[in-house]
Amino acid sequence: MHCTSSLDQLADDILIQILQALSVREILTLRCTSKRYYSLSKLRCVWYAVFCAEVLARHLPPPGASCSLSALSSTDLEYRTLLALSLERRWPRSKANVIVSSGARETVDQIVLVPGGMQVLTVHGNKVVLWLISGKPGSHELQNIEAWSLPGDDVCMVVKDMECQGIIAIGSRDNPNRHATVFSLSLKPTLNKLCDYSLIPGTVAGISRHLLFLDTTSQQDGGGIEVLDWHTKTEGTALLPRIPDLVSFPSVTSDDRPNVISISSVPS
Repeated sequence: MHCTSSLDQLADDILIQILQALSVREILTLRCTSKRYYSLSKLRCVWYAVFCAEVLARHLPPPGASCSLSALSSTDLEYRTLLALSLERRWPRSKANVIVSSGARETVDQIVLVPGGMQVLTVHGNKVVLWLISGKPGSHELQNIEAWSLPGDDVCMVVKDMECQGIIAIGSRDNPNRHATVFSLSLKPTLNKLCDYSLIPGTVAGISRHLLFLDTTSQQDGGGIEVLDWHTKTEGTALLPRIPDLVSFPSVTSDDRPNVISISSVPS
């Protein structure tokens, strides 16, 4: 007797394990074939596995408000997975030279993706704009939330704290004689100024928790990397030599590479 096998003959437990190993596109395709597969593809255990594999394991920014993974429903996990993959797919193709809002076109000097995947910062000359990403996967819209301008005509540079979400530092990209300003994106107003550090001028190199790093190598005395405690606004600083093998800085580009300082040991 000739026997044929199909997915329909498998038990639900086995089908769920198969769904957990499929790609998002394959799950959505299989969902359209029958009511049984539609119901199974809506289970939380399926999208929990997919979210962990496609988003968390690949270090994509989890979209949406920060909350416990256990508190997310199947619908939430599916939506956040689709949104994260959509943002990843669209981000490399987006040109960082023009952004459209209310019919006006502005040159973009820098783009910084805010942790959470629902907000983005853009730099337009001396102006920094915070946008809210809204809409559904494949049809996103940008809503202008708030803007801040650096006095003068200097082009701004934004660095974000990779340790404390929602903390950024803004300074001048080309003028080492300007001072840095620290903002919070999680307080009201959205661009809430925490500290206007006027103690030492320099180019913003990075920010990590309560420490602010300024590149002062252009100063007459040679300078280096000034380390300041912006949180307590103390006057004391530490000066580190700017040794290429000891301290490295990422180049400021239009993508969202982490703007932090990496310090490694140097063989003696």
